[in-house]
Amino acid sequence: MPIPQNEFAFTDAMADLLRLPDETVAMSYIYLNKYLRFHRTSQTSDPLDSYTLSLATLSLASKSTESPRRLSSILLPAHAFLHPFSTSDSTLTVPSPKYDALRATVVQAELILLRILGFELRLSSPMDFLQRYLERAFEELDRVGEDYDAWDKEAREECKDYQLANLFPARAVALGVVCTTLGDRGLRIGVQQKEWVKDVGSGKVDHGDFEEVVEFLKK
Repeated sequence: MPIPQNEFAFTDAMADLLRLPDETVAMSYIYLNKYLRFHRTSQTSDPLDSYTLSLATLSLASKSTESPRRLSSILLPAHAFLHPFSTSDSTLTVPSPKYDALRATVVQAELILLRILGFELRLSSPMDFLQRYLERAFEELDRVGEDYDAWDKEAREECKDYQLANLFPARAVALGVVCTTLGDRGLRIGVQQKEWVKDVGSGKVDHGDFEEVVEFLKK
């Protein structure tokens, strides 16, 4: 497998290696986008490389979504993945000076992220609302019991998008994903859109935000 060249691709690869749940990966994407936004809008130089940034976001996201991973369980497979042709002498082991140095680097990256996030780890994610919106939408369509796995993947992928992660409420993104995916699968809501947004979103999704998300997703 080729070594990923950006933080999102590396996050995907590590998430597969670590078998992280979708909620953890989606939260990691949100942290990545918050970090990128901070550095796009500030005049400071970027202190974190893509790999360190990805590992730090995965570590923090695993804690905030109650799927914690020890740093050793993240760093050892990450090092092996990035250095597939390492000799036995250069393999990362615990304990070792190399491991201690890498661990310190990731811990420092976590502290940088925490400051950027204002020490608020439990941010709203579309994954928080997707399940209940799907259940309500399918109840209206008389399709109770639908398999939601593919829909979870769709919402998780949308968390990668810089604009969706930073400019729109998580509820609106989740409901927009449900609406556009229903349309892609040939399913049509049987009421006026405004009424559907109010019913499925329990009156907590701004219709203007929803329309902007749907327009963005259809591009």
